[in-house]
Amino acid sequence: MSNRVLDHLKRTGETHKYMMNGKKLGGWFIPGIERLPGLLEFEHEIARDERLAKLLTAILGDDFYLLERSEIYVSRVGNWHADDLYGAFDLYATGLSFVDDTWCPASGAARLPPMAKPNVRDRAPPTTDAAICAAGREFGFGKGTTFWADDRGETRRVTTVALYLEDHAFDDGGLSIAPYTHDNATRHAEVLARLDPYHADHRPESETPYDQIRSRPGDAVVFDSRLIHRGAREAYADHARDLARDRRTVVSFSFGRKNGVSEAFSRGMRFRTDMLVNETICAADGREREHGDPDFGSACAFRAVRRDLRDRPMRGYPDGEPWLATRRTLARRRAHHHPAGDY
Repeated sequence: MSNRVLDHLKRTGETHKYMMNGKKLGGWFIPGIERLPGLLEFEHEIARDERLAKLLTAILGDDFYLLERSEIYVSRVGNWHADDLYGAFDLYATGLSFVDDTWCPASGAARLPPMAKPNVRDRAPPTTDAAICAAGREFGFGKGTTFWADDRGETRRVTTVALYLEDHAFDDGGLSIAPYTHDNATRHAEVLARLDPYHADHRPESETPYDQIRSRPGDAVVFDSRLIHRGAREAYADHARDLARDRRTVVSFSFGRKNGVSEAFSRGMRFRTDMLVNETICAADGREREHGDPDFGSACAFRAVRRDLRDRPMRGYPDGEPWLATRRTLARRRAHHHPAGDY
């Protein structure tokens, strides 16, 4: 599988080496791997693993979906973060039921989450609940606000599966996590602020307890996407983009329950990939694609997402089919093409 990634980068490396702030973070970023024929084998590999299927079923139930966030990171710095929507993509969550039911009801007091910070630019941030609700409906409520929301009783359950292709048993090239930061929004916000070097409350990383996962080649690490985590440190980044060097490769997928929260997450991540690979989206912004990314918080990005929502309204569940059905489909295909296979 590592060789498949290497072969793909030998053909398309120039496209991927600057994606998602690659100039600063090093290495390569490959989004939307479910759309790339040369890398579809990764989906087949995770589909055939019974242990993973049982674990995800225990977490998500029987009708969970593979969401449209599947990506590969090769030899990049991984800063502290959680897997969620941000910028214009946060708009996919503004139509979910909890916005009207709980956060900003037409009658009664607003009950906004502690992390609500609308995505406004070039204007004073809103301070009253009414102003936050108005700005949030127009621009999204800010990164992290959908983490602990309920969509008519359906609690958000988005689960990350990270597949590691190199040995990190004796180094810190694997995954680091800040324990219990998926428990509640207040703890999450406080810890993320301490770990964020650009936040006023930033403290040295050594002052915040975190654990390292000593993954081996082929290990799948499964965790709640609300958990604050990070990848490799600077020493493992390849700023020279040298494919001959030792590489650090992680393949990351997202799975979610059949509900509106999962759909918002999936649609947002899908459109992020669209903006990265489709140069016709916001082409008038005049960005330098070979050395940078689209501006995901630009006025054009918001217009593009709003247009996408008008053209294809939200339905309340993700695209595709439940993952257990997908597993059976892939098993049949593999058995047809490889009769002696081990499905």
